[in-house]
Amino acid sequence: MKQYVHTWMLNALIVIALTTIPFSARQTIAQGFGGRLTVEGLHQLNNHSAAARAFGGVTIGAESELGLMFVNPTAMQSLNGPAASIGGFRRYRDMRQEQQFAPVRYYPNLSLLLEGLTDDIPDPDPDLVGFTPADSVQRPFDDIVPHWSRSKTANFPLHALLAVPISLGDVTITAGVGAVQYANLHHFHQNNNVLDPAVLSQRPLPVPRPTDDNPVTVDWYQSIRSREGSIQGYGAAFAGEIERYNLTIGISGLLLKGSSDDFEQQVQRGELIFYANEFRADSSQGHLTMSGTSEFTGMEFTLGSVLNGRFASVGFVLKPPMKFTRTYQIEVAGDTSGTPFASTFNDEDRFQLPWRGSVGLLLKPREKLKIGLEYELRPYASATFTSSTQGETSPWESSSLFRIGTEYQISSWLVLRGGIRGEADVFIPEGSPITDEPVSYSVYSAGFGVNFYGFRWNIAYENAHMKYNEIWGSALSRNWDRRHVMVTDISFTIPI
Repeated sequence: MKQYVHTWMLNALIVIALTTIPFSARQTIAQGFGGRLTVEGLHQLNNHSAAARAFGGVTIGAESELGLMFVNPTAMQSLNGPAASIGGFRRYRDMRQEQQFAPVRYYPNLSLLLEGLTDDIPDPDPDLVGFTPADSVQRPFDDIVPHWSRSKTANFPLHALLAVPISLGDVTITAGVGAVQYANLHHFHQNNNVLDPAVLSQRPLPVPRPTDDNPVTVDWYQSIRSREGSIQGYGAAFAGEIERYNLTIGISGLLLKGSSDDFEQQVQRGELIFYANEFRADSSQGHLTMSGTSEFTGMEFTLGSVLNGRFASVGFVLKPPMKFTRTYQIEVAGDTSGTPFASTFNDEDRFQLPWRGSVGLLLKPREKLKIGLEYELRPYASATFTSSTQGETSPWESSSLFRIGTEYQISSWLVLRGGIRGEADVFIPEGSPITDEPVSYSVYSAGFGVNFYGFRWNIAYENAHMKYNEIWGSALSRNWDRRHVMVTDISFTIPI
């Protein structure tokens, strides 16, 4: 069994040094190759209102909705008394990946090896005339298959909020305080057939064809990357109305603080040596594990305004630039050829988001019917990530999202809601022909609200299916991410 100590020791030193090779100022990392955990999960922000989520995520024109205090603070202005609200959600997530490989010219058995199908091929008879080592069948040295699946159900608190209308002469201002789950940091990705260098890749250009005198050696390993945690927000909000113009203005601020458990692992599966017309699979043992915690801190402000009319309302929400600071401690451990090693390092990163915002229109064609439209712009391509080793990079991609929702009041105590909204991740699939468009998908929602003697109970159900393909020159990874979310909140208002 051939051991490759030097390769794994070099990898460990690179990891401990936090990847000192500089990145370009406009680099976007594709998920297919894994990579270091940095700001993964920070884009997964929560809408804290079950009513608004059932309404397709539309927030413009919402009334007496305490759950939108830190999403669109104008929504709490119409409260007619002190109010309190608590909410939570339950999420089921099913993720899986399937890999497919096409036969590679000069190396037809490579696709069978990577798909784990070589067990179906019998060994050739070495006594046959003309038999050479090139006729042997290369087989894996482990039982790792190319496909994987992962499912998880979790419950999370969503918000605990309190608001009070305050009269200042002829002006009424609503003030609120509360705590919310600002972002859910859950992240997971796995690739059981990582080749380094990426000889099957189209971008960057494939490795030149090897020769018998100058073969190409490729590391073959499994890569796993995961993060679990959340960021909480603690803050206050204010909303007031200029009655003369039917104009409502709101502002909110959140102090953000959270943590996550981070895990990354590489398991060596072997070493592939490519010659002119054949390849060899040699065994190599080793693993590299990085585990630790990240602490996130930041501050976010939200400005909102809505112009109210009898049959329509129009408004906007703006979020000024903000900064996140990530402080982390990582333990690195590995075992190469029976030689274990371990190290610990600490560092700090900074991540800055640009101006973001949305505009929306609420139509009221009938007394009991509402239709909401909202457009959100996320110019995340201007977001910058700064670390002590990589300098400043821009790891995310921009997106623009559209939302639509309908609401119908069946009776004085029951309201039905439904909607659809666009969502987007922040990365581009490997091999995508469109190099500036991240993965996008739709979220379908429905729910109802019950109002009885000051009590309001809202329930929303969301269904989302994100799917994308990672494409290499002779390989395809199909990824599915199915999400089912139940959101509920209950509030009580004391009329005055």
